[in-house]
Amino acid sequence: MDRLQIIVEDSNFYSTLFGDNPHIIHSKRSMLETVWKIFRKRFSQYIRKQKTCLISVPNRVELLGKHTDYQGGETFLLTGPRNFFAICALSDDGASELINANPDFGETVLKLRGRKPEMMVEGEGANYTYTVAKRLLNNLSDSGLSHLHLKDVKSVFFGDIPFGGGTSGSSAKLITDFFILASVNGLLTDRDFISLVIENGKKAGLSMGTDEAGDFSLALSMYLAHHENGFDFGDLKGDRGVGTFGGSEDHTAILLGERNRLLYCRYCPTEVIEKVDMPQGYMIAVAYSGKKAEKTKEAMLKYNFLSEEASAAVGRLNEINRTDFSLLRDFFQELPVNERAGMAYEQLSDIPDGVRLAERAYQFFKETCITAQAVKCLKEGQIKEFGTLINESHDLSKNYLKNIVPEIDFLQRSANNAGAAGATGFGAGFGGSCYAIVRESHFTDFIEKWKEEYLKKYPQFKDLAQFDVYSACRGVFWENVIR
Repeated sequence: MDRLQIIVEDSNFYSTLFGDNPHIIHSKRSMLETVWKIFRKRFSQYIRKQKTCLISVPNRVELLGKHTDYQGGETFLLTGPRNFFAICALSDDGASELINANPDFGETVLKLRGRKPEMMVEGEGANYTYTVAKRLLNNLSDSGLSHLHLKDVKSVFFGDIPFGGGTSGSSAKLITDFFILASVNGLLTDRDFISLVIENGKKAGLSMGTDEAGDFSLALSMYLAHHENGFDFGDLKGDRGVGTFGGSEDHTAILLGERNRLLYCRYCPTEVIEKVDMPQGYMIAVAYSGKKAEKTKEAMLKYNFLSEEASAAVGRLNEINRTDFSLLRDFFQELPVNERAGMAYEQLSDIPDGVRLAERAYQFFKETCITAQAVKCLKEGQIKEFGTLINESHDLSKNYLKNIVPEIDFLQRSANNAGAAGATGFGAGFGGSCYAIVRESHFTDFIEKWKEEYLKKYPQFKDLAQFDVYSACRGVFWENVIR
């Protein structure tokens, strides 16, 4: 208890994770105080008697790389300051309870038994908890790690990530559930579990021993992405999953993020190409539109359609070129990168009903090229050129993916009109958020003007829209605070 109380009251703890912005630190402290207060009230009997852990799981902003990761493309990522906090302890009464500190979302109660958890009470997000628990139980059982039998847990958690906001709220929830179960059960420090994840990461194609990421964190990020999409991870069998047919960019940013640095990554398998410093004198503003990019059944079909179109484009390009590639990334390697988009469009648009596939492939190659150019510009301090490229990325998504809704398009245009160097919608699309890069000296005036213009146009989102400063934050944090 003493260690937890010290952390909750320590401003340095929050600045280490989230930076020095006073508004962010105040908000984070208030969140963790709430979690700690409820945990003491609900589960005081476990304090000092059971292993207890503190967890922080952040969100992410996709600066560039729209719908490219699951085709082996590249993305540029910022690990954000919105997050989930959780405090958890081992349970001795035969049931797991995950209590959301926001009473509107309820609580989830389940029993970890055999290969299939027994759901007792389903709060908001219970499907993520169930999916993580079931996959862990099955993967551990299939791997013969009997000493890692999962015990039930007690937990209180609280998040401020807007669900449907395009900043990885669903992925962060899934990862939070994993760390709640894994941390107090000792998986994260167990040599056999660490080896299991790393060895299956190698089987999934990961290159280990790089300077940019620790082997376990890198492999774990890809493993957790496969919890969400339901795919196998090496020999660790998947299940139905809970997310779209996406890649692993969200999980990479959430686990591997660093303070004041951005991640330039490639996928299938995951690779951190480079870590890039935040530009001096500029800040990132993020606006959540209030229009949710929800993963409802109907919306899920839209997301997955973009993935399915990319796969269909791969199939048709293989037929045309008499190749056997599995990813869009692998085509036209003999051409300069700036010519690949045009070649893909030319080949696919010539086949019957091929224009839509041509647009999908064109966007992939063009976005990949833009991402590489933008990273170079940012490293060289060419902010004006970086802004031009992210504006171009937005237009690509609007015209070729066709996943930019009017609210996001208005946010992008109004950000530029208000003085941003550039802006773009991001995430899966069909709702969500927009980010802008802005001079630090103009930031406060910019945010006020941006918000005012948006709410004048869309007053129905007055109580939902959010306009925030986003610093580059640390990835997942966890600590065993009571042993």
